[in-house]
Amino acid sequence: KLGLSSNEEATLKRLSTYAGVEGIILTNEEGQLQYTSLDNNVTFIITPKLLAFAEMARSAVRDICPTDNLISLRLRTRQKEIMVVAPKDGIRVIAMQKLNLPSRQTAQQPEND
Repeated sequence: KLGLSSNEEATLKRLSTYAGVEGIILTNEEGQLQYTSLDNNVTFIITPKLLAFAEMARSAVRDICPTDNLISLRLRTRQKEIMVVAPKDGIRVIAMQKLNLPSRQTAQQPEND
């Protein structure tokens, strides 16, 4: 049992069924692991880095507007999308999704004579 409300458990279950979702990580307010569906090695490598990055982004947002606050952070690479929800208080969620983008047709290169 994760100590989640029934609504939070339903949300976690719904997130894990989305197409392409590779894993979900939950931590408590202190960043201590509460749940992961990823490999433990991957989890322990990426979690502190992503949460630290979210804190840096929160600080930057506060520098711009002291009354504003970061709600979530979305990172996208060519192959993956990572969503970090890191409220100041409460459970933090990291979801990693493999992108299934349609392959791009490569532009025809003119032939050199």
